[in-house]
Amino acid sequence: MHPPDWMRIVTGLSAFVYMPFYVVLVFALVRGLNWIQLPAVMYATMIVTLTGIVVFGVEFFGDPAMRTGNPAKFLAFNLPYVLVPLLLLIRMRAPQPFARRF
Repeated sequence: MHPPDWMRIVTGLSAFVYMPFYVVLVFALVRGLNWIQLPAVMYATMIVTLTGIVVFGVEFFGDPAMRTGNPAKFLAFNLPYVLVPLLLLIRMRAPQPFARRF
């Protein structure tokens, strides 16, 4: 396979930028640390805008030679990659996302 340059950049970001952040994110979410709010919002925004818009845009509006040809399969594999960061954004919308409310 010979992926286009934009796909190599997107996958490179995923491997070398997002992957180390996942370790930090999981640690902070499990421990309930509020300092992760701003990095989590930045991460989720990058995933949705950079990766989501580019990859989904190419799949549904781009060159037909670049499309997978199977929208259901494409969505099954790629939609969670955008939905989970959107859920993270919803979780991080409070000023203190891990503060207990009584």
